This record gives sequence, structure tokens and C-alpha cells, in this order.
Amino acid sequence: MMKNLTLAQFSLLALMALPTQAKAQSSSQSEEAFIHSLYAEALGVQQGYQWLDDLSTSVGPRLSGSPGDSMAVLWAVETLDSLGFDRVFTQAVDVRHWQRGEETADYQSASRSKVLHVTALGGSVPTPGGNGGEGITAEVIEIVGRDDLHAKGHLLKGKIAFFNEPMDPGLIRTGSAYGRAGWQRWGGASMAAKYGAVAVVVRSLTHRQDDFPHTGAMAYEEKVAKIPAAGISTNDANWLSSELKTAKNGHFHLVLGCKEKKRKTSYNVIAEWTGSSHSDEVVVVGGHLDSWDLGRGTQDDGAGVVHAMHALWLLKQSGYQPHRTHRIVLFANEEFGLDGARAYANEGLEAGRKHVIALESDGGSGAPRGFSVHDMPGAIEAIKPFNKQLARYGCRDWAIGGSGADVGQIDDDGVLLIGYRGDSQRYFDYHHTAQDNMDSVHPRELEMGSASIAALLYLLDKNLVSR
Repeated sequence: MMKNLTLAQFSLLALMALPTQAKAQSSSQSEEAFIHSLYAEALGVQQGYQWLDDLSTSVGPRLSGSPGDSMAVLWAVETLDSLGFDRVFTQAVDVRHWQRGEETADYQSASRSKVLHVTALGGSVPTPGGNGGEGITAEVIEIVGRDDLHAKGHLLKGKIAFFNEPMDPGLIRTGSAYGRAGWQRWGGASMAAKYGAVAVVVRSLTHRQDDFPHTGAMAYEEKVAKIPAAGISTNDANWLSSELKTAKNGHFHLVLGCKEKKRKTSYNVIAEWTGSSHSDEVVVVGGHLDSWDLGRGTQDDGAGVVHAMHALWLLKQSGYQPHRTHRIVLFANEEFGLDGARAYANEGLEAGRKHVIALESDGGSGAPRGFSVHDMPGAIEAIKPFNKQLARYGCRDWAIGGSGADVGQIDDDGVLLIGYRGDSQRYFDYHHTAQDNMDSVHPRELEMGSASIAALLYLLDKNLVSR
């Protein structure tokens, strides 16, 4: 089983002492059999895959404030209501509502022209005239990295800044590569505007070479001119970079018809399963219900939504009775500012109750690789003893790292924040693109993720007790 650990610095949880070696062995065998049954059920029935297919096809894209967002809330409430949890309810959340419009681009030089694959970055202002307008036509300056931006800043006045720093292919964890290159999408527009640029075009954040542009949130700095921002496919980014090295008097033409609309009300959707002995202690498992609008929101974060739902459903179907109250929380508007997570962290729990564990899945449907734990004293020691039970199912990577953007907003004293880690090598092929659909999902990988989360929640609830 596990050795008896004392987590003196871990404010809420400590590992339960096991009285004898014989009892420990018996308990371990019982746990192994139970965990195996979770995986067998998940893989045999594939209920999670059925839910994901329904969410992706009957609801589809779920951009905050859109009709799809409202449909997703209804879908989640109706589906969770059918599963027999003790209560299902919603929490109103004020969310941003931005709408995509016309998106076209081309590059013309003295020798040739090419239509380019672009998409507006989330939150971008439109080009002049918006839909059907004249757009922007300007010369292009390629920028590869922050230092290059500062070196070429004096060239940007009246030009389009083309940010072309690729994700680092040498990093094993693709999320790390995404994070390192993400500055140009998130803040590139304002950084270039300070030098007088009239628009920005940003290389899509993926290792894959294809014609699908990636969207994603961007932000404007206060008191800096707001200029249009678009993502460009990696194939076209490579072509444009090559063309700029030889082309004379080339011009980029960009039309974006996106616009900001009045904020709307969306909802966190919450299902609760009451604990038997420590009902005031709450375990959260969640994902975000909203998505970008180019694809079907299957990987980001339909898979996480289904992981959360299916993990607790697997435990409930097994007959297990949790010690602590467990909640599925499907967060509103993660993509455009974490509105749902912040609302839940501030107002989602009644007085006299406390969060003790919060686990998030927001990395797609890839096969399980392990879990990351928010960096706090005693956190990794709290879950590493479970490595033996879960390693055979692929969960071998237990590390300090980010738990998730949504559950990371929960700051209850001593809460254990955990992130599910699936295989990420293909995740950014689909992330924030039109390819984020059911074709990208292998049902067994998805189901293994649900079962892995269910198994960890079971082990934590069974073997960790309040201080």
C-alpha cells in the first residue's frame, strides 16, 4: 500500500496511518481490484465518449455569450440531472461576448500573390470598415522573439507586425512550448502598437505544419492604441517568412469583421454528491464548458467536461460512498477571462464548508500520463504514494506544476490543487482550431483519462483524512 506520512505543513490533509502490514496488504489488494473495475467499466461502456460526441455534435462551439454557450448550459444541466446526484444547480456569471466576422488576408508582391489562412484572435478589434470594409493594407515586418521586436521597433510605424516565433520543438511538454511562445499572441498587439504598427499577424501556436490558423485570447494594454490582431497558419507563416526575404514592395491586406458586443449572463453548472462523514469538506473535479468558435470544442475543453462528469459517475455507479462531498464544476468562460472560476471561488461555496481538493482537466483527451500538483508544502507527497496503483494505467508522471487555470482560482487555505496530465504531443494540432472535433478523439484514450481521475479521487478520499 503506502507508508504512513506526516505532512506537517499540509494544513488540511494527512495520510491515514495503516495499523498493520497485513491490513495494509489486504487494503492494497482491495484498492487494486476496485481501481481495475473503474477502468473496465469506462473502457467497456465508453459512456464518456458518448457524452462527448453528444456535446460536440448537438451543441458544438460554445463561445461565451453565444447561443452555443446557452445550449451547453442546458445540455449540462439536463445530463447531470439524469445521473442521480444529490443536487444539480447553476451559478450565474457575467461574461464577455465577442463575435467573429469576416476574415480574409492576402499578400501581394511584384512577382506573385497568395491568399492566406488567417483568423481573428479572440478580443481583437476589427479592421477599418469591419465586415465588407476596406481593411488594412500595409508592408510587413517579421518579428522573431522579444529581442527582435525591440531591435526592429523603429521600423514598425505604419506597418503590420508579423510575429513568427515558433513553439520550441525541443521541449517534451508541449504546454511549456505553448507557454513560452504565447506572449506574442496575448500581448503582441499592444507591444507592436507602441511602435506605431497598424495591425499584427501571429504565427499559430502549434508544432504542426498545416493550413489551419489558431485563435486564442489576446489583450490590449490600457492607454495603448488598439490594433487588429490575427492568427496565421503555420504553412502560411513559413511561406510569408520566405517571401519577405526576397520580395520587393510587398503588401499584406487584412480584413477582420469581429466586434465586441454587450456582456451577457452565462452559468457555472454544478453537480453535488454528498459525503458520508465529512460533508463539510468539498472535493471539486472540473473543466470549462465554454470553447472557441472555430471547431466543436471537443478537445478544449469538452474532454475535460466529460472527464469530470464521468469520473464521479464511475465512482457513483460502483456503489462507492465518498467520505467528503464531491462536486462536478463545469466553469463558464475560461477562454475569455476565467469569469466562471472567479465567481465560483468567490461565491460558490456556502459558509461553514471548505474546499480540500480541486482537480481540473483542461489538456484534451490524450492517454493518461500522470498528474501535476500546485507547488505548496507537502502537496506532491500527498499523492505520490498512489503512483504504484496507477502506474500500470499510464500515470507515471507525478510532478510539481500547474493545476489548471480554473481550479487555480480556488485559494481556500491548504486546498490541494491537481491537474490531470494526458499525452500532449498532438493536443496543439487541434487546440483553438477548426480541427477541434470528434475526429481528433480516440475513445479509449478519453475513457482511460476519466478512469484515472476517478481512481485518484477514490484514493485521496479513502486514504486522506482531516487533520
